[in-house]
Amino acid sequence: MPLPYVVWLRERVLVGAKDWYRESGYRLGIISRASLAGMLDRAGLLSLALGLRTRVPSPWLPVLTYHRFASPAYAGALDDAVADSTPEMFERQMSLLARWFTVVSLEDVFAFRAGKPLPPNPVLVTFDDGYKDGLEIALPILKRHGVRATFFIATDYVSRRRLFWWDRIHLLVKTSRRERLELSYPSPLELDLRTDPERLVAAARLIRVIKHERELDLERFLLEVAEASGVSMDRDEERRMADALVMTWNDVRTLRDEGMSVQSHTRSHRTLHTVPPTHLRDELGGSREVLEGELGERVRAIAYPVGRRLGSESGLRAAVHAAGYDLGFSSGSGVNDVWTLDALNVRRLSVDVTLGDSLFLAMLCVPGLGY
Repeated sequence: MPLPYVVWLRERVLVGAKDWYRESGYRLGIISRASLAGMLDRAGLLSLALGLRTRVPSPWLPVLTYHRFASPAYAGALDDAVADSTPEMFERQMSLLARWFTVVSLEDVFAFRAGKPLPPNPVLVTFDDGYKDGLEIALPILKRHGVRATFFIATDYVSRRRLFWWDRIHLLVKTSRRERLELSYPSPLELDLRTDPERLVAAARLIRVIKHERELDLERFLLEVAEASGVSMDRDEERRMADALVMTWNDVRTLRDEGMSVQSHTRSHRTLHTVPPTHLRDELGGSREVLEGELGERVRAIAYPVGRRLGSESGLRAAVHAAGYDLGFSSGSGVNDVWTLDALNVRRLSVDVTLGDSLFLAMLCVPGLGY
């Protein structure tokens, strides 16, 4: 075989492997994480490792991220990708945490930052956004298992009774009777809507614009999508939907009164890296001030919208710190080494409706197996 062909073939294999890695999320070659977790579980190694970790100090702090539950009430027009558990799965997962881990609260993490050691095998449970099923479904389960979770609330949607922007996008795209969307802002974009798969692709493209376009006028963009889709929804109709889906301030206070921690998820859930510096103060500090006014207590932590880490961007770090936050959480970014914990880049693990019990436990026990 000629050498140039061998080199070309090797490069194609490497590129293909990288693409496959990105798309599948596997880190273990041909054996998937789920398969490996099942093998460890059946061999008894997973329970052995978990048992050992309950008796010795842990070098890791896993933090779990939930958003909302998959249930018939939310089926259809909304963003199904946001549903990362079912009530039955969540009940089982909280039971597993209570059996194998020490579930810590946000206050325990603050105490650790102040010098107090974490208990053996700690794990923190968090919820993002402010969906009503966090109160209606999650809270009773959390209380049954003695779990004090942290809820990060995007304040504008609670105050203004609006649908989250990703749900508005899916609602417009899925219910449009048009075969094509044509947009001019922030740049020309044409999207096909002839089939259900094309509609899902279109919604993903529109959401990508909101996540990554710098200095985007969000309301202008959403209004243009609504006009292009031909779907009209007045404020009263949206308010009725929001009342069924999004917490009220009374709901948020109930969470706090039941022992949960309530913290910030900014005002409008915009990717911080895309927000102009002149608006960062309102997104960050404005959200904290609203929460403190509603709760009557100090708010010290924030979860970054879309889960994107701050990295080493000094301007964003300075803005988060200046807004009064002592802890900042990303999402889907891994497990924390407690000895090198970056207070403004606390990593979290994502869950998924397809997540089995073995992988759920394994990804908490073995860094690198998580989503």
